[in-house]
Amino acid sequence: MSFQRGDVVWGPDPFKSGENPRPWLILNNDSHPFDDEEYMTVTLTTTPHDDGIPLEDAVWVEGGMPRQSYASPWVVASPKHAAIVRRQGRLEESFVQTVVDALGTYLKPPTGD
Repeated sequence: MSFQRGDVVWGPDPFKSGENPRPWLILNNDSHPFDDEEYMTVTLTTTPHDDGIPLEDAVWVEGGMPRQSYASPWVVASPKHAAIVRRQGRLEESFVQTVVDALGTYLKPPTGD
C-alpha cells in the first residue's frame, strides 16, 4: 500500500536517534518521480511555534490526533516508504494546500530592502 497526499503517517525522527517515530504529513502528489518509494513531507508536532499551522479537528477527513498538533512547513523530509511505520489518517486537501503554500514562502528568493 502506498500513501497519498494528505495522509498523516508515522516515520523516522531525524532529530532524535533511537527515538520513537514521529508524525509526518505527505505533501507530494502522484507526479513525484518516486511516488511509491518515498514521500515529500513536513513534520507534525505538539509544540506550538509562531508559524506552525494548527490542525483543528475539522481538517481531518479520517483519523485524528490525541493532542493539539501543528504542521511545521519549514521542517521538510523525504522518508522512504519502507520506513513508514503506520498511517494515522488523512487531512483535507485545503489544509494540505495551506501547508504547501506556507512551505513555498521559505523557498522564494529574498526581496531587497
